Amino acid sequence: MALTAKSGLGGAAIRPPATAAQRRLWAAEQLTGGTGEYNVPVALRLHGPLDTPGLLRALHVLLTRHESLRSTFDVGLGGTLRWTARAPEECPVEQRDFSGESDPVDAAVGYADELARRPFDLGRQVLRTGLLRLADDDHILVCVGHHVVFDDWSVALLFRELEVLYALAVRGVALASALPALTYGYTDLSLDERRNLTRGRLDKHLSYWQHQLSDAPALRLRADRPRPATRTAHAGRHRFTLSAELTARLTEVGRSSRATLFMTLLTGYHALLRKWTGQTDITVGTLVTGRTTPEREALITCMVNTLAIRSTAPREATFAQLLGEVRERTLAAFAHQDAPFDEVVARLPNRGGDPLVQVMFEFQNTTMDVAALHGGAGEVPAFLGLRTVAQPFNRLTARYDLELAVGTTPDGLVGSIVYLSDLFTENTIAALAEDYTAVLHAVAAQ
Repeated sequence: MALTAKSGLGGAAIRPPATAAQRRLWAAEQLTGGTGEYNVPVALRLHGPLDTPGLLRALHVLLTRHESLRSTFDVGLGGTLRWTARAPEECPVEQRDFSGESDPVDAAVGYADELARRPFDLGRQVLRTGLLRLADDDHILVCVGHHVVFDDWSVALLFRELEVLYALAVRGVALASALPALTYGYTDLSLDERRNLTRGRLDKHLSYWQHQLSDAPALRLRADRPRPATRTAHAGRHRFTLSAELTARLTEVGRSSRATLFMTLLTGYHALLRKWTGQTDITVGTLVTGRTTPEREALITCMVNTLAIRSTAPREATFAQLLGEVRERTLAAFAHQDAPFDEVVARLPNRGGDPLVQVMFEFQNTTMDVAALHGGAGEVPAFLGLRTVAQPFNRLTARYDLELAVGTTPDGLVGSIVYLSDLFTENTIAALAEDYTAVLHAVAAQ
């Protein structure tokens, strides 16, 4: 059976509408036809004496605590997308034993990939978890969430809380009150959004974006292959590094223009795209977490929103001038971040099929544990008495033509470009990363 949500404000039983981010991602899932493009898979290899009952208890507490992880979505009267939470008992962990296979690792990794690829029926579940046994002292924990409730912040929060709960479970401590109670829940989030809509608070934000983006041209990035008629989301990834010395210099460059390192790196991306396209009017998307209050920071759900950062500096502009423009546009974009991206696009003139945002930029300075889970730099979650390592997946998907992510580490910056492999070859993306690095070195040298 499905449980009806309880409002944290009045305690009345309601079925609240989905949030703006969830409506956008639900619609995107319908458009992709259930390809798994919006699945967010993470996995940990657990070496050592795993307390399986303790881990299962910890996962059950997480499901009880975060109603979003047991969400379902259905379309009600009038076409409203509604949210419901199931009982935790209706969300079991899939347990499989591969220890008897001729190659337990290969069999388990193959099954983990299948869990990651399997499309979600959002009317039934948004999260699947699997515990795969390779040997008595070797397991893989798989968590696959749909992006409708899972984002990087959510992944990091889930594993931070799971670390605590598992450690207490191993020690035999009761888990019911192990974590501070949540005073703000999904229903409160939904009601807050509805208040903003009914009071017209979004009008000024939408007006800003309409003025800012109504004539933004499509990005004409040259590709190695024609764009396929049907999008597949086939992807590749290229990684690169930037030294601590270069990072420090770029930080100083930004500071001299009252800009953050994020703004400086984003400006470098704009400069790179100007070079590769020949255009001087560039729009790059970036994500904001939507967690604008401490109460929201404690929630596992998707609140991300896309901001389109546009630059229009003339061809002869210096990097400092381009940085000044990107800085001002970024500050204004963050000031107007409450406007849902899908509503922004709906206010713009018909673009004839050209997406507003084709390339993304992400600066990961607070969630490097998530990057580590995907095989990047950083520390993976630590479970008491176990040695944990990231378990990569064999399949990668791309939601945009290019997604450039840069993250901070003690040794400098690590970069990753996820690209649509139907369009670009690995050599092209390697050259793109090399050019981006060269742009940043030139900026630092000047």
